[in-house]
This record gives sequence, C-alpha cells and structure tokens, in this order.
Amino acid sequence: MDELFIQYLWRFQKFDSSNLLLTDGRPLVVFNTGNQNEHAGPDFKEAKLKIDDLIWSGSVEIHYRSSDWNRHNHQNDKAYENVILHVVWIHDRDIAVGQQIIPTLELSQYVDDSLSNSYRQYINQPETILCSDNLKKMPSITISSMLDRALTSRLQQKSEFVLDQLSACNDDWEEVTYRVMAKNFGFKTNAETFERLAKSLPYRVLRKYHGKPTQAFALIFGMAGFLETPQDEYQERLKNEFDFLSKKHNLSPELMHHHWKYAKMRPANFPSVRLAQFASILTANHQLFSQLIVTESVKDIKSIIHKPLPEYWQKHFDFGKPSTRNQQIGTSSMENMIINSVVPVLSAYSIYLDEISYLEKAQQILEQLPTEKNSVTKKWMKAGIKTEHAGDSQALIYQYKELCIKKRCLNCNIGISILHNP
Repeated sequence: MDELFIQYLWRFQKFDSSNLLLTDGRPLVVFNTGNQNEHAGPDFKEAKLKIDDLIWSGSVEIHYRSSDWNRHNHQNDKAYENVILHVVWIHDRDIAVGQQIIPTLELSQYVDDSLSNSYRQYINQPETILCSDNLKKMPSITISSMLDRALTSRLQQKSEFVLDQLSACNDDWEEVTYRVMAKNFGFKTNAETFERLAKSLPYRVLRKYHGKPTQAFALIFGMAGFLETPQDEYQERLKNEFDFLSKKHNLSPELMHHHWKYAKMRPANFPSVRLAQFASILTANHQLFSQLIVTESVKDIKSIIHKPLPEYWQKHFDFGKPSTRNQQIGTSSMENMIINSVVPVLSAYSIYLDEISYLEKAQQILEQLPTEKNSVTKKWMKAGIKTEHAGDSQALIYQYKELCIKKRCLNCNIGISILHNP
C-alpha cells in the first residue's frame, strides 16, 4: 500500500465515513477533506473536521504507518505544526506535536478490500503506460486536461533548472541564457562537457569579441581543449590568438580534447561541429537574452540561432579533416534548441518577474513547432494519443517520465478516472 493510494482514498472519501472513530475512540466527522498540496508541507490544507463536539480547521497529513511521521523528520519541521489529523493505513504509535498527541485515523478499518485489491491489480501491470488500453475510450476533454497539466509541470520543472543556474550567475540573465544554450548544444552526449566549458569561459568575456570570429572561435576552442596540437594553419592561428587572449583575461582551460565524446556519432554531430555552430551564434549576437525575450515567433528565434559558419567550418567537420557537406546547424537541431533552451528561459523569466506574458509566449512558441518524434512519443502514439505540436510532445515526455514510469497514476486525472470507474 502506498501513500498515493491513501491520499486518493482520503481526497475522494472512498470509504465508509458514516461512523468514523479515531484511534483513541473519539468520533470524527469530515466536513471538508482539504485541498491537496502539490508542494512541500502537509498533504492537504484547509481541511475542516469535527472531533467530539469541537470544530477543527487546518492540515491533514497522510502516511502508511504513524511512525513514518518521525521517519520523514516532520517533528522538526514547523510546516507540520498546523496538522489537525494524521490519516494512516496502520497505526503503530502515537505522534505528538509539542506536548499534544495528533488525532489519528487508521483508514484500513474503513476501506473495502475489493478497492485496494483493484488498485494493486492495476498498478502491478507489466506495461509502463498502464492506461494504454483505456486511452482510446477516454473523452477528449480528459486527454486535453492531462496534456495541459503535464505541460505546466514540464515548464515548471525546466524553469527551476534555469532559476537554479541564475542564482549561480548572480542574477545575470545574459550569462544564464548562455549557459543553458551551451548545455543544450552538447545534446545528451556532451551536455556536461559543454556546461563545464560555459562555466569556465564567462559570457562577459566572449561578448567583448562580438563580430570578431577569429577571437571568439579562439576562445571557444581554446577553452574546450582543441588547440594543443595544431593540424593546419587555421588551427595554428586560433592557438596563437588564444595564447594571447587567455593571458589577457586570466583564463585557464579546464578541458582537454579527450573530455569530448565522438563515439557512435555522425560527423554533423561531432563536438567540433557543435562548438563551431555555437561560436557562430555567440559571434553574431551581442546579447542573447535581450534578443530572445522580444521575439514573437519561431521564425524570429531561428534568425538568431541560424548564423553562417566561417569558410573553414563550411568545409571541415574537425580540425584538419575536410568535408564536402555543409556543417550549418539543421532545422531539427534548431527546434531542439528552441524547445530546450529558449522556452525554459522564457518560462523561468515569467516566474522571476511574476509576469504571465512570457509564459504565454513560451507556450505559443511550442505550439508553432512540430511535435517531437522519439521513443517516448512513439509509445503514446501507439496507445492512441495524437499530438499536434511540441507542446503536446513535451507534456507527454513529462507524463511518461514523472508519472508513468514511477506509477504515480493517482496524480493523473486519467488514472483517477479509471480507478473511479473500474
């Protein structure tokens, strides 16, 4: 039995509540179960109860065992001082806040066994998307509600990452935008290495060389550890420039060439190519954040990201390695950058300013982009979910990773609907 199921039972009063008794024998009447809390603190707030002849208003906390209260360290958290009822499946000890024993309801005594058995049977299915057989029968409004809620949570999750980075950047939005974009340029394989590069090479230094590709490229490739052993005249020129600039700005490379991963990659995705594409964007745009927040469309954003490469990188996929293919950033890569860099920055800025217009802009941008095609969205398509744009695919990615895999069906309106009507 997990706490999510107990929360579900309490929220929807899926038990015989006509003659409830607390563990100490006192009668309990529930007027209002409270509002479920999605954040830190007690599970339900603003509940209204009657114990004996006294009306209580406050919070309700849910646990499997009473002793979980101490195991979760609630006794040292002031947020739990307003708890008026402890709802548990098994009561194994009294819990006190200060000198006062918290009233406790042992819910297992009042729940029909068939309900808990149905839940166990449902949650223990071998599939990852447990509701897959039911989705085609779901009303469209139920699916839409799930997508809306999941997208909101996805944007909140990504915003938190940006805001954490912002704190490390002393509230410098230009610097945090640069770092977020750098990490995304590494995609999955080199994300961490790109992030290290951005932290070691401040954006304020690069901005001094706006419109000066030789200097900007020398800084990027030098700090990335690509200039140690020049293979041709171009690389030699960048090395000489970097030797001068690193002393001027007191920079010391933390990365070496072996830190970058090339295995199982097509040349178009080599870190050398991604670094050149990133350097082109930084050379052409003096203030990334200031430009991005005033954009109104995907077309505007692509004009910022899609910048021509220097002639050398149009004909090479690495130093000393010629190529007949253009290494310009592709459409799918640009769309990935917008989804995973621009949209999170706009969403985070909306929270930072408490201004909803930037969140609305982020959502509108997602609606202008095609739905993503990956292993997760393919699973949903197989289950009968149709997507119209990147907002839908981002919602489904969140739903799959944060709810389906973790079997948190009772945090989903679809799962609740199925369990309500087995």
